[in-house]
Amino acid sequence: RNVIPVPCHSHNDYWRRTPLYAALASGCISVEADVWLFDDDLLVGHDIGSLTRDVTLESVYLEPLQQVLRVMNANSQVGNVSSVGKHGVFNVDPNQTLVLLVDLKTSGHETYAKLDRQLQGLRDAQWLTHWNGTHRVEKAITIVASGNAPFDLIAANDSYRDIFFDAPLTSLAFDGDPAVSTPTSGFQTAHGNLVRPDSDLLRFKYNPSNSWYASTNFKAGGGILSNFAITAAQRKKLADHVRMAEARALVPRYWGTPRWPRNLRDQIWEVLLQEGVGILNVDDLRAVRKGSWGRWRK
Repeated sequence: RNVIPVPCHSHNDYWRRTPLYAALASGCISVEADVWLFDDDLLVGHDIGSLTRDVTLESVYLEPLQQVLRVMNANSQVGNVSSVGKHGVFNVDPNQTLVLLVDLKTSGHETYAKLDRQLQGLRDAQWLTHWNGTHRVEKAITIVASGNAPFDLIAANDSYRDIFFDAPLTSLAFDGDPAVSTPTSGFQTAHGNLVRPDSDLLRFKYNPSNSWYASTNFKAGGGILSNFAITAAQRKKLADHVRMAEARALVPRYWGTPRWPRNLRDQIWEVLLQEGVGILNVDDLRAVRKGSWGRWRK
């Protein structure tokens, strides 16, 4: 109950002994599930050979999340939490949203349609962050679709969306986007509140109405490391990508960061946080708990 939320993303969360719960116990504000559409259900696993019919998105993530939220909101009329769905999964910070990143491994449109249907329970309970046509309303759970996620379907309904896109960090710019100078000040997140981005922000193809993360592989974003160190040129490249995401009010994220040796991993984490990356992609939850990586840094 006293877990402090930290800016970490539980990579391949379903591999853990207790998926979802281990990440929550470590304070991770984002978890990842790879899903495959088979026999009209979403199975969770890293590859086809690891799939079993009893390990599904509903059984491992969606149903447990609803159970946690029902407990957390049982007394939601007490104190400053006054409406159903406002209290998130962290008791210490009830306003912190939890991101469920769903990596679609099979055909995008069909898998997306099934995901959309399976979210109905969370949707009916008003626990999903959503775009209402003019504002983004942040709630207890934020769904982000990655992998084969079809951006055209995510962005199709401009009056309501509760599945957001994992935008390509290295390919954010498009013809018609406004000029990028400094990070936008026209958008703020506010749990349970109506927050409207300014009109310039919505002119970007990828913006807070349709996207949440802007992600890329670390090697694609910064290049291959030599001599177990990041160069000044690589750091500038990372910084430029982060600024592009910030200008669109998206959370920049790198996956595939080095896991070993530990001193290199820690160095990369430090650089990413210093440059403003919004969340650390982690495999070792113990390292997050033991280190200082849980501090929100400016």
